[in-house]
Amino acid sequence: MKKPRRSKSEPGVDGPAGTAMIWGIHPVSELLRRRPNLVLTVFLAPERDDAKARNIGELAVHHRIRVQQGLPPEQAETTAHQGVAALIKTPTPLSLGELLARTTGPPLLLMLDSLQDPHNLGAVIRSAAAFGVNGVILPKDRSAPITGTVMKAAAGTLPLVEICQVTNLADSLRKLKEQGFWIYGAAGDAPTTIYQTDFNGPICLVVGNEQKGIRPLLRRHCDFLISIPLAAGVESLNVSVAAGIMLAEIRRRQLPPSVG
Repeated sequence: MKKPRRSKSEPGVDGPAGTAMIWGIHPVSELLRRRPNLVLTVFLAPERDDAKARNIGELAVHHRIRVQQGLPPEQAETTAHQGVAALIKTPTPLSLGELLARTTGPPLLLMLDSLQDPHNLGAVIRSAAAFGVNGVILPKDRSAPITGTVMKAAAGTLPLVEICQVTNLADSLRKLKEQGFWIYGAAGDAPTTIYQTDFNGPICLVVGNEQKGIRPLLRRHCDFLISIPLAAGVESLNVSVAAGIMLAEIRRRQLPPSVG
């Protein structure tokens, strides 16, 4: 195809206002390596006396971050913590203008419309990081907030992706078009597949809600609606899987083949 021209906080996940609890070896390690300024306190269970746990403790000490022996009681009871947790400052989302100022080529942005499940949100962020997305655009309302559950599902990749939060997704799409972006909407009923689509230039991929997909208003703002061809008998894919497949194909088209 050629081109024409927030929900309630989860118990045991969040700390005081402006903070969140995260847990697990990899998420805590990656934050200490890449965004130590966000980490307030590291918690280590006494039974975790191994190289990975010691490395986390050493990183925290290196960055002058408090290390506390033992996990918060609610953390130990309700989460798969792997004996490691951290209290962090909630990352401050960028505005659309700030995101665009940090976006380098070939530009690829991902907009998420009303994604409510924190596990899906974290998994989508992980896919976005894997394929070098410049930023993920979320609405201030109608979206799962960035909590410890999201960070755990993102498996340590949250520091690799810029998060942008906007009031109005439709207005943001208009602004992106003014900046030369082509808008592609993921729609299972679209007759044109990702393999029939011409992906080049600045791109924003819009992915919708787990049940209803992209809202009609945002569909009307898309330049193209695209789908993933599925085998007979399969009606749909999980939103994080679908987003990953589409992002991989877009990047394959955008980026020149590597020279071996």
